Amino acid sequence: MRALRVLLLTVIVGLSVLPVFAQDQGREAPVITALTVQVQRVYPHRLGYKVTYDRSDVSQGTVYLPNRWFTGAAAQAEMVFTRHPAAPYMTLYYFDGEFSHLRLVVQSDRSNVMWGALSTGENIDDQFSRETLEFRY
Repeated sequence: MRALRVLLLTVIVGLSVLPVFAQDQGREAPVITALTVQVQRVYPHRLGYKVTYDRSDVSQGTVYLPNRWFTGAAAQAEMVFTRHPAAPYMTLYYFDGEFSHLRLVVQSDRSNVMWGALSTGENIDDQFSRETLEFRY
């Protein structure tokens, strides 16, 4: 009987202490926002990718994604190859209103119409020197 009381008292004390650990430590959680846009074409370049996408005003937008964004443990970009009919699309992630990273989902078949070829006269090398994404939706 005494062992049952000790066990019951231990459980009650243990459960009463749990809310103390669950209290907010005064930090606000970051606001995470994801924006997905339909991609029209992806143009491979020796320095990265030129991506054209649909904007909300029915016009076409363009972003330039440097190759260095796709490498490393803390990469700013990830490319996912798929055969799913929803591809191509791009999802951009923002933490507290600042660009964090993006995921570019593309067709794995390089003969797909979404893969484009840049004209030889198009000089866009300087577009790939940016450190952050300037995106207009």
